[in-house]
Amino acid sequence: MIEIGVVGEYDAEVAEAMGELLCALSSSYNGEAVARERIEEIIESPWHDIMVAFDGEELVGMASLSVIMGTKIGRNLYLEDLVVKAGKQGQGIGSLLWEKILEWGRKKGCKRLEFTSSGKGKKQGAVDFYLAKGAEIRETNCFRVELGSGLQIGEGGGFELGEGK
Repeated sequence: MIEIGVVGEYDAEVAEAMGELLCALSSSYNGEAVARERIEEIIESPWHDIMVAFDGEELVGMASLSVIMGTKIGRNLYLEDLVVKAGKQGQGIGSLLWEKILEWGRKKGCKRLEFTSSGKGKKQGAVDFYLAKGAEIRETNCFRVELGSGLQIGEGGGFELGEGK
């Protein structure tokens, strides 16, 4: 029986299984365990969660969820890293995760779900899945700017905007 939940505490075995799952999404993942600091940072945030699907003791799916906010749009749910383990796809696990993802977003006050998918090659099945769930492909551009190493986990800190700056 498949059980869906959110990660509430760090578990090294789960972090390792997550790293293996993420390899199916991008060649930039190397299969290493997801960093403890990253998982704990997500757990501590009220605006982020890692949703997981277990078949008994086996991690068979996951998704990273974030609330994004804007002054006009209010709250939207951003979905990252939705993946179901190879060999377990087509068994309804993705659909179970999808329903829980939508429920999570509604509970957080989000009015829409946004995400990207390349839909190229082996990922066409993902696009077909999303379309079957009622998602629409938007005619827009997705931009990215690399910020370098950025804030290191655990640094915290912040800044204040000064007058006249």
